[in-house]
Amino acid sequence: MKTLLFWLCICICLPYFSQQTIQGKVLDAQTKLPVPEVTVSLPTFQIQVKTNLQGEFILPLTWSDPQVLRLRHPDYKVIDTLIKGQGPSLLFEMRLGHMTTEEITVSGQAVSLRNKSTVPIEVRSITDLQLSGGMNVSELLTKIPGVYSSNLGNGIAKPVIRGMQGMRVVTLVNGLRLEGQQWGGDHGLGIGELALGSVELIKGPASVLYGADALGGVVYLVDEPYARINQQTIDVQQKWNQNTNGSQTSLVFKRSQGNKRLLLAGSYANHADFQLPNGRFAQNSRFHEWVFKGSYSWFKANQTHQFRYAFNNTVTGIPGHTEDTLVNPSIFQVADQKRNYLLPAQFFTNQLASYEFKRFWAGHEFNLLLGQTLNRLVEYDEVVTQPEMEMNLFNSLYQAKWTKKWSASQLIIGASGMLQYNWNSPLAAEQLLPNTRTFDQGVFSLYKVELSKRNFLQFGLRQDLRSIQTQSAVPSLKKTYASPNLSVGWSWQPSEVLSNQLNISSGFRAPHLSELLADGYHHGALRYEIGDTSLVPERSLQFDWSSTLNSAHGNITLNPFYAWVKDYIYLQPDGSTIGGLPVFTYRQFELGRLYGLDLSAHYHPHWLHDLHWEGNFSYINIQSGEDSTVSLLPPTRLQNELKYQWSLNGTLRKIELSIAHQWIAAQNRVAFQEKPSQSYQLLHLNLRMHFEKNGSWVLQTGLRNLTNVTYIDHLSRLKNIGMPGPGRHFYVSLKYQINQPVKGQS
Repeated sequence: MKTLLFWLCICICLPYFSQQTIQGKVLDAQTKLPVPEVTVSLPTFQIQVKTNLQGEFILPLTWSDPQVLRLRHPDYKVIDTLIKGQGPSLLFEMRLGHMTTEEITVSGQAVSLRNKSTVPIEVRSITDLQLSGGMNVSELLTKIPGVYSSNLGNGIAKPVIRGMQGMRVVTLVNGLRLEGQQWGGDHGLGIGELALGSVELIKGPASVLYGADALGGVVYLVDEPYARINQQTIDVQQKWNQNTNGSQTSLVFKRSQGNKRLLLAGSYANHADFQLPNGRFAQNSRFHEWVFKGSYSWFKANQTHQFRYAFNNTVTGIPGHTEDTLVNPSIFQVADQKRNYLLPAQFFTNQLASYEFKRFWAGHEFNLLLGQTLNRLVEYDEVVTQPEMEMNLFNSLYQAKWTKKWSASQLIIGASGMLQYNWNSPLAAEQLLPNTRTFDQGVFSLYKVELSKRNFLQFGLRQDLRSIQTQSAVPSLKKTYASPNLSVGWSWQPSEVLSNQLNISSGFRAPHLSELLADGYHHGALRYEIGDTSLVPERSLQFDWSSTLNSAHGNITLNPFYAWVKDYIYLQPDGSTIGGLPVFTYRQFELGRLYGLDLSAHYHPHWLHDLHWEGNFSYINIQSGEDSTVSLLPPTRLQNELKYQWSLNGTLRKIELSIAHQWIAAQNRVAFQEKPSQSYQLLHLNLRMHFEKNGSWVLQTGLRNLTNVTYIDHLSRLKNIGMPGPGRHFYVSLKYQINQPVKGQS
């Protein structure tokens, strides 16, 4: 151990003597004239610079291993390439065209070009998703094919990937696993959109990459980049939503000077009850939220260091709560809109702290991530003097990986683990889960080989071990689960316009403590839950195919999938009630088949190049040998968005106008005692304008549910009380940014 620590210190502290900058120039491919204002970014080091009037740029460091470099300009096609960190000046030629997709990924265990990835990964910028006007991160993600949102009002929402949610979906923030009692249907994601830059989404089993629980998929959230080198920015934003009479104020400060970068951000949101299409209000759907983020980073030649901290505190009402055996849905729709929290209420606090270290040598890379998270969940039912439930989840995490690169292949070997303590406050009236310690440990290896310039293979293998042990005598439980997982991927491009990906991957999820030992009221989910200690781990094997046809004016992607799911755990009502709430028990079916199709397209015609049409279609089904299907199966969905943008030269620089349409099919494939849902259609109108006047201004406004449709989403946790979604409403957002050089820097 001492020897390992010694060499680790040497790696961190060893001085590296070499050329300290890399210079480059960007020209127009046709005119050969310089192209100014090109954003040149190095994602591995999270560095951004811009070209000057002569098209020149300087990167303030060197590195010994080829890294991804990206060049972006609104009027030109994106350039993504691998470059060495030493040698002669760089020269790039950019061709006119539109930037339509984000092609660099960080979620596949390494920063890479997406067209070389064998795992189908959806990459979207948060700015693009925000044009939809969604109120939370989960709602923003629904623009991605195959991704839905399960909501309990506006304040509690979580993503659903191909019909799976909660413990089957792993969420990571800058690589740090987010743990927030996600087993409960009434527990939100616990992360806001403040200072987020992009999201990467892996659909289907990703256990080889991220360990146990990643059975349904992975949501990988990435913070927005630091300020450009030797620049500082201040962003102030104000949002207002008519439906909730709610607002959000946020402030983001970023500064980069020399090799040091700083980001500080904070926001406060306050929303009253949301309004229904009939003009009444959803009682106790109000919420307010505080968010703070801070990160500090510095880099040297061949190494980076980064500290991050995030704090999220949400107080949200629990709409639809009742202890009556016979429920009258109309009592939850009230005439007056209120803002102050009303019992029952949920107090949710998330804290995340992490340190990340990267070190590069010629042909080698070492990455270490250490993290600590704390989640506190308190529910008050009838009085504020005693919490009905108070749980504290402490989670210590680490991941270490080493990468060896050859000219046409690379090998990643790593280990990751976490130690969780779930502790109940002795002041709480009841304990839905006992005090418990959970230990995870996994080792993994990925090997990727470039068979040709457009032909790649990847093999992955992982072994996971999970140990669960209660810390009290009653109930007493000690369980250990272990499983190997594999992944085989093939990516090839038979031509310039066609690319294909085939991925075969297995998944593993051990039963969660709530599924093993639950025996109590879960008021937020409106049920009494009973666990089963005889449950065994879930397993999955999925075939995932993706084909993309690209042209100069658009693309279309076809993504069918088929999976075998064994020992799937689900909640089944048994027809009885306890204390006025229906009783649900955890059960398993032996073998099921999950299959479906994601289809997406993007087109902008040559004759009207600023017009963009984007559409996607999602279909999901699951079948088993049981009498009924799995509950909360997402319905078939078709989404279309027509967007036009004007580029101008005055104070008003750009206008983006979009009309979005959603068609949600009826869902009649329901579980025992689950209610079916009717089809509905929604129409949204959004407008975004960019100004330049003593800084940058962005004004966004729009109308959601333009035709005031009365609808009940099948995944809504308020479906059982007949609570519709929000009616027609107007929203507006104004953002102001100041960007200036750091004092003493030119």
